[in-house]
Amino acid sequence: MFTSSISEAENKLISYLPNTGSYYERKRNYSIDFETNKNTTSLLSPYIRYRAISEKNILKQVLKTHGPIKAEKYIQEIFWRTYWKGWLEHRPEVYTDYIIEKNKLYDEFKNKKYYLNAVNANTNLSFFNNWVSDLKNNGYLHNHIRMWFSSIWIFTLKLPWQLGADFFMQNLLDGDTASNLLSWRWCAGIHTKGKNYIARKENIEKYSNIKLKDNEYLNETAEPLFENKDYNITELETFEITNPNDINYIIIPTDEINILRDLNLNKCNAFGGYPKEDYNDHNFSNNILDHIKNLVLSCYKDDNFYRDTLIEISFENYYEDLDRWIIKNNINTIHLPYVTQGNWKKIYKKIIKKYPNINFIKFNRDYDINSWIYSKKGYFKFKQNIPEIISNL
Repeated sequence: MFTSSISEAENKLISYLPNTGSYYERKRNYSIDFETNKNTTSLLSPYIRYRAISEKNILKQVLKTHGPIKAEKYIQEIFWRTYWKGWLEHRPEVYTDYIIEKNKLYDEFKNKKYYLNAVNANTNLSFFNNWVSDLKNNGYLHNHIRMWFSSIWIFTLKLPWQLGADFFMQNLLDGDTASNLLSWRWCAGIHTKGKNYIARKENIEKYSNIKLKDNEYLNETAEPLFENKDYNITELETFEITNPNDINYIIIPTDEINILRDLNLNKCNAFGGYPKEDYNDHNFSNNILDHIKNLVLSCYKDDNFYRDTLIEISFENYYEDLDRWIIKNNINTIHLPYVTQGNWKKIYKKIIKKYPNINFIKFNRDYDINSWIYSKKGYFKFKQNIPEIISNL
């Protein structure tokens, strides 16, 4: 279903561009196009997730193809990802609490039969079991299916939402910390307090090719979950970079694979890859780890932009190879692209602590800076500012 290469990402974008207008608006909620038996969405998320292709570049091409009115729904969907990231950056404690809770819950539930049945496709809901198998095998589910899945997990199977969010992150090739976590909280009814999402038989059958059996019952009257905590907004510190050409040495996190191409910067010395031992906020499947690795290798080897760029890549001995890279080049200043909540926050902390004599300079993409200032409240407020964000592209 997915090839972990930059050429595949670019081909998917080019082939789907004609559909980012009225087609997407009409078909996006259907898990499959009943006429063509093809997916209704672009399938770009496993590449956007690691910014092999950036949101900004996609938006520019969509706007060029259709304009802001015809492609309004697709543009809004791209911005949901941006909004979620900004919202969580303003409330980092939401993620910290989730990690603590899901680890405790996993220890409690890891041997419980009804949890094991759910993650091993052995429930009494055959269509749900098929979704579990698709998730594990393909690393992907249509967004509408993800919503149904979450609701059924929480309200029909009566499992903790934190373990569902964890299960998605273990298996989704496009598993995005903010989008995944906050979507599960929204389905549960604790993100927008008192408003949960209910998976209904009628809705599932209308928007998918699934017919529920007579003995497959869903809880369609569930009350929202309750969370006895309010999270305060933290003022977000962002870092502008006035001249990218000032970057001589840079560590490229796998969350920002193509940052150099997006900055049009191919004259610096870079270090990429990931430390597997610390890329562990979740028990990621080999499919995910291989996807990231192959996407990194493809971006730097298959794109002529990087032909003359000095990039060292490490996965097996990341910290040891980073040591050698720093010593070999006698480095005293390293630029760090800003990273959002997830594995790379703690990896950065470890690196910075290890090298107290190096000047680490963090910097944000302009796209993120211009978007996250509107991410403090609800998406409706954010959506009102999309035209202004677009004007800055």
